[in-house]
Amino acid sequence: MKERQSLLKGTIWNTLGSTMYGANSFIMLALVSRVGTVDQAGYFGIAFTTAQILYIVGLFGVNTYQMTDYQEKYCFSDYAKGRIFSCALMLVGGLLSIFLLDFTGEKSVYLCILTVLMLLNAVGKLYQSLFFQKNRLDLSGSALFYRTFWSLFAFAVVLLTTGNILLSIIVQTAVNLVVTLYYALRVAPKFISKTAAPLRHGAAALMMECLPLFLSMFLMNILINASKYGIEFLMDDTAQGYYNMLFMPAQVINLCSQFVFKPLLNRYASLFAEKQDKEAIFLLIKQIALVLGFTLICCVAAFILGPEVLGLLYSKDLSAFRLALVLVVLGGGVFACCQLFYYIFVILRRQKWVLGIYLGASAAAFIFTAALVGTLDIVGAALSFILIHLVILAAYAFLLRLFLRGRHHA
Repeated sequence: MKERQSLLKGTIWNTLGSTMYGANSFIMLALVSRVGTVDQAGYFGIAFTTAQILYIVGLFGVNTYQMTDYQEKYCFSDYAKGRIFSCALMLVGGLLSIFLLDFTGEKSVYLCILTVLMLLNAVGKLYQSLFFQKNRLDLSGSALFYRTFWSLFAFAVVLLTTGNILLSIIVQTAVNLVVTLYYALRVAPKFISKTAAPLRHGAAALMMECLPLFLSMFLMNILINASKYGIEFLMDDTAQGYYNMLFMPAQVINLCSQFVFKPLLNRYASLFAEKQDKEAIFLLIKQIALVLGFTLICCVAAFILGPEVLGLLYSKDLSAFRLALVLVVLGGGVFACCQLFYYIFVILRRQKWVLGIYLGASAAAFIFTAALVGTLDIVGAALSFILIHLVILAAYAFLLRLFLRGRHHA
C-alpha cells in the first residue's frame, strides 16, 4: 500500500511538473503574441526554438542516462562535471548560432537571454534527474513544477504590466536562478552519496558514452524544428510568427504522452532486463494506441474549433490555417510515438542505433522541408513535420524488432 501511494504521489507530481514545463513555452508565446505583433512573435519564436536546441547541448544526452542509471555506474560528481562541460559548450553554441543563422537586432538579443535561461534549466535538470534516479519521482516532478511556475509567473507579471518582452525574460531568468539554487544547495545534498563508487568511470567516460545520445537528441530537435527553419530561410517573420502559434498543439500532444511514458520507464527497464519481451511489447503497443487515439480526438477538435480557440488565445486571426493546424496536431502524435521508442532504445543501451536513425532521417528532412515549404508554404511545413517523423517511427519499429529477434536467437 505504501509503495502504491508513493507511486501515485510521484505520478501526480510528475504530471504537474511536466504540464507546467510543457505549458511554459505555450504560455510565453501566447503572452508575447497578445502583447506584441505577429512579427515579434516570429522573432521570439525562432529565438526560443534555437535556445531550446541549445538546451539539448547543455543536457548532452546525459539526463536520460542519469535517470535510468539505477545501478549507479557513475557517481553524481561525474554527472556534475559533465554538466559544467556541456553548459560551456552550450554558450559557445549560442554565439555561433547568432552568426550562422544571421540573427540581428531583437532576434539576437532574445537568443542571448533565452540561452542563459535554458542553461539554468540544464543545471536544474541535473538535480531533477538525480531525484528521479533515486526513485523520488515526486521530488523530481515538484522541482520541475516550482522552478517553471515561479519563473513563468515573473515573466507574465512583468510582461503584462510593462509590455517589455526583453525585461520580462531577464526577470524570469533571475527568478529561475534563485529557485534552482534552492534545490541545488538545500534539497539535493541529502541524495548525493558521500562515498565514492567502487569502480570510478569518470566524467570523460560518461560524456563519451552519452555522445551518441547527445548527437541523437540534437538531431532529433533539429528535425522537430526543421519546418520552422525552413520558414526562417524561405519565408518571412510574419509566416514564422503564425507557424509558431500553430505548432504549440504538437508540443501539447507530446507533453501529454510524457504522462503515460515516464512513470513506466522503470517497468520497461525491468521487463527488458528479465527478457520478458512479449510483456514489454504489449505495454508498448497499449501506450502507442493510447497516444494515437488521443491524437485523433485532438485532430477532430482542431478541425472544428482549433483556429478559433487559438485565435482567442493569441489574439490573432488564424482562420486561414485550419488544414495546417490539423496536420501539425497529427505530426505531434507521430512525434510522441517516436519519443517512446527513443526511451526504450536508451533503456536497451542502443544509443548508436538511435544516432543512425537520426543521421539517416536528416537527409530526408532536408529534402522534405526544402521541397514542401518552397511549394506549399505553411501547409508544406506541417506536411514535412509529419513525413520526417513517419520515417523515424518506421526505422525505430524495424530496428526494435531486429534487436529482439536477434537476442532470442542468440
